[in-house]
Amino acid sequence: MSGQAVALLSALHAAGVHVALGAAGNTLELTGKRPPAALLDEVRASKAALLEVLAPKTGDMLPWEDVPDVAPSLPAVLAPDPLPDHLARLVSAAKAGTLPGGPVKLASGIAPELGVYVLAWAECWPRDRAHVLRRLEEAHAVTVGV
Repeated sequence: MSGQAVALLSALHAAGVHVALGAAGNTLELTGKRPPAALLDEVRASKAALLEVLAPKTGDMLPWEDVPDVAPSLPAVLAPDPLPDHLARLVSAAKAGTLPGGPVKLASGIAPELGVYVLAWAECWPRDRAHVLRRLEEAHAVTVGV
């Protein structure tokens, strides 16, 4: 069912409609252009699948209270590790706005806008290298051959 939900999200995006989870996580918010009647009927019929696809996946992030306080352990003169070249190119493409638009299915879920997703994770570099690398590698995997 999630494949149909992703296809519906893509059709909505192509029609100028943006879909997001409501604040409580159990409603959909449609913004942008008014969807054609057929798409709106499909949204109503597929609400549960859309909510499932758009919902954050458990285990993806730590609850705020579980995030450890990290004191800087390196001297300020040391520069942080750079991103690997292929991921640095991905971030550059996101900054330039040349990544595919619309929702994209990643291994860990759906990214409503790939460029925004990449830039958000790139800003976290190098605070959580392993997690950021996993997320950016997922985004890179869907852009290979595009």
